[in-house]
Amino acid sequence: MKKNKVVAVVSGGPDSIGYAAYWKHKGYEIHPLIFHYGHKGSKEVQVAQDLCKKLGFRDPIFIDLSDLKQLWRGTQLTDDQIKVEKEYAPTVVVPIRNAVFLTIAAAYAFTIQAKYVIYGAHLDDNTPNPKTLEPIYPDCSPEFQEALEAALNIGHFRAARGLQIWSPAREGLRKSENLKRTYKIIGDLIYETWSCYLSGQHHCGQCESCINRHKAFTEAGIPDGTIYKKYPGLGDWDTAVKYRGGYISAKYIEPRAKNREKP
Repeated sequence: MKKNKVVAVVSGGPDSIGYAAYWKHKGYEIHPLIFHYGHKGSKEVQVAQDLCKKLGFRDPIFIDLSDLKQLWRGTQLTDDQIKVEKEYAPTVVVPIRNAVFLTIAAAYAFTIQAKYVIYGAHLDDNTPNPKTLEPIYPDCSPEFQEALEAALNIGHFRAARGLQIWSPAREGLRKSENLKRTYKIIGDLIYETWSCYLSGQHHCGQCESCINRHKAFTEAGIPDGTIYKKYPGLGDWDTAVKYRGGYISAKYIEPRAKNREKP
């Protein structure tokens, strides 16, 4: 039987890779799009390509938008003059990045007659800014998704309309909830995802994305098997051990070490 198609915007991070794996688990055929937009964390591009293969998605299409770095100035992710911060600041937002990616994904979906476009936005991205009360990542909100979905359908022939944009946020899931569901589906492959805003040997452990990654594992009750250059501990109880040139959660490594010691 022919499977229904889904176009997935995947970055190599646990949110988008995990959400695509969930749709595949539901029986859909995943057509991944991977974007390079001149960002500092471009290591995720190769990670995404590797995971698409391991998870049995269709061959991903790589789209080079690195020249957009010239337009997206003043943001932490693309501007070499702007430092990557430890805590959230509006400069971490790349203006309407998801609108650009989702519009391209929609064009592809209309072409291959896929009815769904998916990406990894979650409810934590919609935390209200205390000053303005708007989502800290505006293009991750369900409101944005629904508005863009309507515009994209209006922009195509009536007979071909019906495209839907879905994400963990639109399902009402937080980052940790999406992560927990993902882990049940892909297991330890979750540790091969890449969240860091930089492209070092290991996750830096100090950028907002690394910290949010570790928090999500903790909230989901899953030992964090990520290797960090500097461990993003959440308190005295959250300890790490040296591992392969970095640091890894003691809660992850110690039970596995004990199992290896058993006769």
